[in-house]
Amino acid sequence: MGKFLSSDSAFKIISIMVALVLWMYVMNEQNPQVTYVVRDVPIRMENLDKDKFALKDSSQTYTVNVRVRGRRSLITNLKPNDIDAVVNLRGRMEGDNLLPLSVNVPNNIELVDFSPKEILVSLDAIIEEQMPVTVEITGTPAGGYAYQSPTVKPSAVVVKGPRTMVNAVKKVMAQADVGGKSRTFTSILPLRVLNGQGQDQKDIEFRPDVVEVTVPIIPVSTVSITPVVSGSPAEGFVVTNISSEPSSIVVTGDRDVLNRLSTVQSETLDINGYTRDITREVKIVFPEGIQALDEKQTTIKVTVEIEKLESRTYNFSPDEIIVQGLADNLRATILNKDTDVVLTINGPESVIDRLNRSMIKLLVDVSGLSEGEHQVKIQAEISAPYNIINIEPNVTAIRIDSLD
Repeated sequence: MGKFLSSDSAFKIISIMVALVLWMYVMNEQNPQVTYVVRDVPIRMENLDKDKFALKDSSQTYTVNVRVRGRRSLITNLKPNDIDAVVNLRGRMEGDNLLPLSVNVPNNIELVDFSPKEILVSLDAIIEEQMPVTVEITGTPAGGYAYQSPTVKPSAVVVKGPRTMVNAVKKVMAQADVGGKSRTFTSILPLRVLNGQGQDQKDIEFRPDVVEVTVPIIPVSTVSITPVVSGSPAEGFVVTNISSEPSSIVVTGDRDVLNRLSTVQSETLDINGYTRDITREVKIVFPEGIQALDEKQTTIKVTVEIEKLESRTYNFSPDEIIVQGLADNLRATILNKDTDVVLTINGPESVIDRLNRSMIKLLVDVSGLSEGEHQVKIQAEISAPYNIINIEPNVTAIRIDSLD
């Protein structure tokens, strides 16, 4: 035993054992086993059939917190991406799926625990839907021209993507600029697929991505509409106003005809015997070769306002009569100085009380009359809506003398 302990082999063995003990001491004191929680480890989705399904919310991130044990030197350098956290999506269905989580850690590191053990993953089915293409017109055609509804080829596109994303699509559109155009044009235009906020919808595909758009550009003119009325209201009533809604219309047709056209008429509205306002829808009568720009605009509403007539009488002295047509070398004298002229005037009851003497003019016309006495007709003038219905007397005696 003594010889063995004194031998070189024994010395080497003892040295190795001492070194091992020292290494274990150093490892436990300087690089001990520690437990650590790695937070927000990203979870990887595998075996998703992308031809059939997609994540309902592609922006959502899934993470797991992982508890591990190992030497401090290894744990210190451990990052979330060094840990593989996986859920298997093979065989899953559209909707919510509660899936078990699998976690793998690097060599020489022990997996202690992780949370959560399961995650809820929502899947959308990949669908295709055919949607119509609309055309948004921008700009203004050249003066005297307008655009009509454009035609699109093809008129629809196929939109493909997750169901939620496809259902969020509100419009598939192309944009055509008609600024300064004076003739029909055709353009190949790119498409935009928009959501309810007018933004490009994400995570979808569509085909085709361009369409052929033809925009008809036609000559136009804005003309007034003249309502045509026949007949008269009942006795003692009067028409105070005739109007139409709309009062003008944009028409199209041959340019030469448009250049000569300023108004179109309505069909005739008979108001015979009416005692109150009347409103009727009547057709517009277009000249041959002319039609409304809006093909649906074929009628107007005509309103005829009817009021009861009331009358007033006014007395005028002969001195208030104006003499017209008298030669420069002659003088006229009204002889019936003591006889007033009585005027009876009527008008709509809504305005009759606004009538006053200053609105009335009495006159006689002596054009061509020579010297001497004459019986001359008395005339009266008044503006609408008033009417002179009687003048009493309607003649007066006038003497014309020479100024020489």
